[in-house]
Amino acid sequence: PNTYRNVHGTFAYNYPDYRDFHRLHTIQDMFADGYYVHTFNRLVPWQEYFASHPEYFAWMNGKRIIDQLCLSNPEVLDLVIKRLKEEMAKQPDKMVWSVSQNDNFSYCQCEHCKKIIEEEGSPAGPIIRFVNEVAKHFPDKTISTLAYEYSRKAPQKTKPAPNVQIMLCTIELNRSKPIATDPTSSSFLNDMEDWGKLTSNIYLWDYTVDFAHSISPFPNLHVLQPNIQLFVKNGIHQHFQQSNTATGHEMSELKSYVLAKLLWNPDLDVDSLIYEFTEGYYGKAGYWIRRYIYHMQEEILKTGEWLDIYGPPVLYANTFLSANNMAAYNEYFDKAEAAVAGDSIFLLHVKTARMALQYAEMEIGKADMFGPRGWYDEKDGTFILRKRMADMLESFYKTSILAKARYVNESGLTCEDYYKSTQRFIQLQVSNNLAFRKKVTATPPPSPKYSGGDLALLTNGVRGANDYKVHWLGWEGQDAEIVVDLEENVPVQKIEISSLWDPKSWILHPASVQCLISDDGKAWKNLGTISIKDNQEKAEVNHVFAFETD
Repeated sequence: PNTYRNVHGTFAYNYPDYRDFHRLHTIQDMFADGYYVHTFNRLVPWQEYFASHPEYFAWMNGKRIIDQLCLSNPEVLDLVIKRLKEEMAKQPDKMVWSVSQNDNFSYCQCEHCKKIIEEEGSPAGPIIRFVNEVAKHFPDKTISTLAYEYSRKAPQKTKPAPNVQIMLCTIELNRSKPIATDPTSSSFLNDMEDWGKLTSNIYLWDYTVDFAHSISPFPNLHVLQPNIQLFVKNGIHQHFQQSNTATGHEMSELKSYVLAKLLWNPDLDVDSLIYEFTEGYYGKAGYWIRRYIYHMQEEILKTGEWLDIYGPPVLYANTFLSANNMAAYNEYFDKAEAAVAGDSIFLLHVKTARMALQYAEMEIGKADMFGPRGWYDEKDGTFILRKRMADMLESFYKTSILAKARYVNESGLTCEDYYKSTQRFIQLQVSNNLAFRKKVTATPPPSPKYSGGDLALLTNGVRGANDYKVHWLGWEGQDAEIVVDLEENVPVQKIEISSLWDPKSWILHPASVQCLISDDGKAWKNLGTISIKDNQEKAEVNHVFAFETD
């Protein structure tokens, strides 16, 4: 029943035979190059127009901002049409072109746009009216736009033109329960039905991946079929499944297989698909892999907890990733490895699948470095790295090389960088650390969104990891003053503070850090200021600001 079937990822994109076997599509099969999604800035670049024409851009909180376009401005419409004519001349064979909001939460609230929003009952109102006008000029093309986050709710008055495609996205939803039966997804169900009343040209963008921790366990196999069946039941036949389909990502080979089969026939027996795949891909280890899959599935079904597409493993450390459950999972993998010990190909497949468990254990250990699941034993003031954890990191890295697993998350953190970042993280800063477990104050206090705003993390001897949710503090749009009280006057040679760069989460290094020291908390000596002068379009994940006292 589905006319467009895209299981997004390296398997379908890099291997034409795989794609042909499963009868899958790519983005390029439908969309013009460079015009798939989030195209406002491509059509009217703020870098080109904002200085001379701020009125082309969104009005928010009393000023113009670069985040989005002002869609009630007729000059913006003229610019978009002009740019599309130029671009279409370069790709005359391409039929679908995206005119869609940038990937942020802002939208224009000028007097004219606000009036349309009120009339339509949704910020989608100005978008659909604007896109309809664009579509009039290109009757032989399809203009695609987003129903995403703030624009997901359908307008009440304006119907999309016949040659307008609505790209409906499920990004906010829980992944542990079928959408149709999850009370927290009721607003999406309403929105989907409302869009269905306005148009039959809907392209469904579903998310079946943990973007921030793509390698980590993400037990959502049981919701794939009911969700696809729901979409088809509602007349949606164009599907983009954004899944964790890269080598090393959690059960990526299996999930890609199941999704591809269900997009062709949503009513297949999923348990049979899982059996068929695990027997073929893991050989004699298939039984133990299934034990692992179904055990974890049972655990999340018990709790019904929210499964988040940006959730770190530590969120589930007391449920499906509890210590007891992890022990059982590891036993399954021990037996799986033993079952195929004599076959290097099957063994690598098993070890690659095990990377998910290893990653989860290492990340949970980072959240409580000295606890029972942490990286260190503490005895009489001495900190001893647990050999099992160190060996796990080495095994993870070795498998990533053999399997050619590249990325840990959507931000592009490689397995090699993760390995190096974790090595850095577990190098405790205790010996000769004068600030170890000393009191810290900050003005203003850090946001509770980042590690609960716990200032003790700054002096606990543990560096921040690659994930902002683990051992990082954050301030949003504020300058902060941090004071570490060493409790006595002691000679200090070097002072260091680190920062994190995670642009996907809108996290950048501070533009500058100034360091001062004092003997009495009253008179201060300035050790200098270190600045980052570029715009941080690209930057190192961790940056250390180091100040010498001499």
